[in-house]
Amino acid sequence: MKTFAERNSVRFKGEIPLEIKQGMGITRDFSACGLYFFTDQQVSLGESLELVMLLEHQNQGQKVRLRCQADVVRVEHEADRFGIAVAITKHLVDAAGDAAASLTV
Repeated sequence: MKTFAERNSVRFKGEIPLEIKQGMGITRDFSACGLYFFTDQQVSLGESLELVMLLEHQNQGQKVRLRCQADVVRVEHEADRFGIAVAITKHLVDAAGDAAASLTV
């Protein structure tokens, strides 16, 4: 369960592409401790996921991968997609684009 402080984190709106399971998603909003995104991938409440947010590198013109371990705290079904809220438990910035980087290290 989220603490009071986590629920009051400043949220930012923005559509950032992300990789989830064997598919893709797009964020609706995010904060330092969580995010809400849409995907066609079915997930379960309480499931632990590894998400990779694909960020534009301002100076290099390349993608930076923000790898996040997150716990699913809400699932909403909307027409042909799911709205997913997650609490981030770990993160790792991968500026080199190394797909082999792992959060379990």
